[in-house]
Amino acid sequence: MARYASLLTAFLLLITTSLSAQQKGLTLEDIFKSRKFSIDYLGGVSWMPDDKAFLFSKREKDDQLLMKHEVKSGKESVWLDLSMITDPKTNQPLRMFSYKLSRDGKKILFKVDARRVWRRFDEARFLVYNLKDKSLLAVHNDSTRVRHAKLSPDGKKVGYVLDNNIYVQDLETGKIKQITNDGSDVIINGQFDWVYEEEFGQSDGWRWSPDSKKIAFWRVDQSREPTFSWTEFEGKYGSVRTIHYPKAGDQNAIVKIGVYNLEQDKLSWMDIGQETDIYIPRIKWTADPNILSIMRLNRLQNHLELLLADAETGNTRIILSDTDSCWVDVRDDLYFLKKQKAFIWTSERDGFRHIYLYDLNGKLKKQLTRGAWEVTSVAGVSEKDSRVYFTANKGSSIENHIFSVKLNGKGFKQLDKQPGTHRARFSPNFKYFIETYSSAQFPLQQALKKNSGKVVRILKETTLEKFKDVSIALPEFLAIKTSDGVELNARMIKPLDFDPNKKYPVLIYGYGGPGSQMVRNSWGRDILWYTLLTQKGYLIFTVDNRGTGGRGKAFKNLAYGDIGKYALQDHIEAAKYLASLPYVDKERIGIWGWSGGGYLTLMCMTKGADYFKAGIAVAPVADFRLYDTIWSERYMGLPQQNKAGYDSTSALSYVDRYKGGLLIVHGASDDNVHMQNTMQVIKRFQEQGKQFQLMIYPGLNHSLQGKGAHYHLYRMMTEFIEKNL
Repeated sequence: MARYASLLTAFLLLITTSLSAQQKGLTLEDIFKSRKFSIDYLGGVSWMPDDKAFLFSKREKDDQLLMKHEVKSGKESVWLDLSMITDPKTNQPLRMFSYKLSRDGKKILFKVDARRVWRRFDEARFLVYNLKDKSLLAVHNDSTRVRHAKLSPDGKKVGYVLDNNIYVQDLETGKIKQITNDGSDVIINGQFDWVYEEEFGQSDGWRWSPDSKKIAFWRVDQSREPTFSWTEFEGKYGSVRTIHYPKAGDQNAIVKIGVYNLEQDKLSWMDIGQETDIYIPRIKWTADPNILSIMRLNRLQNHLELLLADAETGNTRIILSDTDSCWVDVRDDLYFLKKQKAFIWTSERDGFRHIYLYDLNGKLKKQLTRGAWEVTSVAGVSEKDSRVYFTANKGSSIENHIFSVKLNGKGFKQLDKQPGTHRARFSPNFKYFIETYSSAQFPLQQALKKNSGKVVRILKETTLEKFKDVSIALPEFLAIKTSDGVELNARMIKPLDFDPNKKYPVLIYGYGGPGSQMVRNSWGRDILWYTLLTQKGYLIFTVDNRGTGGRGKAFKNLAYGDIGKYALQDHIEAAKYLASLPYVDKERIGIWGWSGGGYLTLMCMTKGADYFKAGIAVAPVADFRLYDTIWSERYMGLPQQNKAGYDSTSALSYVDRYKGGLLIVHGASDDNVHMQNTMQVIKRFQEQGKQFQLMIYPGLNHSLQGKGAHYHLYRMMTEFIEKNL
């Protein structure tokens, strides 16, 4: 950590010395109304099946192109010009939202005319393009939007969801077969209710078997779930929108797992036990097309089991269990091997997330990684060279690097060199990968590498040269020590003309939720706005409190039962630390945050009001009884069993301590953190005669994405900070 701070100091001195007087400051229009500082990167990347090339999407004027990049030569050429393909609905050139190449590389599934459903653009028209005969077949029909369309592994069929039922279309005959029939507003097949989608991170609720002969799917019965409604204000009379949304302590949907055999026209239900108050967060086919794996999680989310199910009979057996005193995270790190009856699994059972190799009876064969660092994701397994490829924060808890290790636990390798944050997209046979890298001082680099880590060529690179006309303020990383001796990762951004003899106000950006990490050595999306604030004379500070991620399960578990305890306590510690610095104006320390960070801001401005002059809470949770079952109960348990914890962590409990200087922002159509939270807070402020500022964005959801909304929001926040801090 100290090494990075010293390197940054030298770097900033060099930059400051070389900056000329004609450089200009940033404006909000530069940041939010222009693309002059946008980062150039390869999008829509898809590897060809033979590892010899990859595709990426490109736009030239009004034309959309799929480009081919040849690995050996680096030659790039137009692989497919979408202007040459006619959309059967519009009779205009095809305009794709995204695409998916078939496993054999002979067909493309185009997603067009996509419409947002909650967080994702899931509802769309889909078109299958045959590269050999250049034919185009609409999924279902030319004009109907469907969801979660996927080509079968053999490329002969496409499955999809329409009106909460699953369909399969034969690509040779065009014949459509409906395989579920009970879909309704209450019964969902092949996709999820709101809470599963949001908190288990997936909306697609069905899976092809490896041999293309079966479909496994979730059936979700929402009949016992409570509903929540809000008002949409457009039109003369407006409207009311209602969704199934279980809040902490309430009943969840009942989930079943079905397997439909296309050849036998037979539906079998997997045995997931008699208890219905459970979660099934993941299913995945093994290498055997007759065996389906199922993850089963108890309501308290502290006991995760891996089941193997016979797809014909539905019989299941438990092969692995993972437990924790607080909670077990659900991950996508499960990989079944093809050449041996074994699988890869990650667990935090030794205190840090690591990779384990088990046989199909659940017997541990080998722990492949170990140490006081965390595996962040598993990219996959190459059985040809007996290696697992993964990312981890080994070396620094604020970084992410690419590694590989042999299936016998030997031959551990790091596949990158630069300090910072690295991600990898591997080719199908793991011969190559595309690395995406950034750091606090380096906006973006994409490189093609061999699986040894050797660079083949740089694909895209954005350096600080792009920002030569403005003075970008870059972060420095440090550790602060709490009064009880715990070191916390922190980040500070100072003006480039920083004068240690002056007194500066400080704006803290906070989140603090369980397992989260805000202090990372990566290029920050808000760096331009923070630079603008430094040019106005502010310091920007962030700290990862106890309970956040990257530092092991024991550190993370400190959040359990009262997620507001250490989040608030450590931000007060941060305020005290800042107040002790000779260049900080201790009377002008403020805080802002979004969602969980909005909640943190409410807590700081109420329970911690003695330490913060002003705050901005965007889309804040006020009381976790008002938030959903899965997220709230994972970290807090059931409200019926932890009343004291829910009371303690509720901002509503402390409104009497509020002193002033608070801006609350909420989208009126926020399906995630309901505006109800803000309404309950401001009602209590009003009852006690306490003044605050409020901005509501009609029709906008949790992300506040709308025409001109972010410019309006950040201009308002900037002006609020200047007036109140």
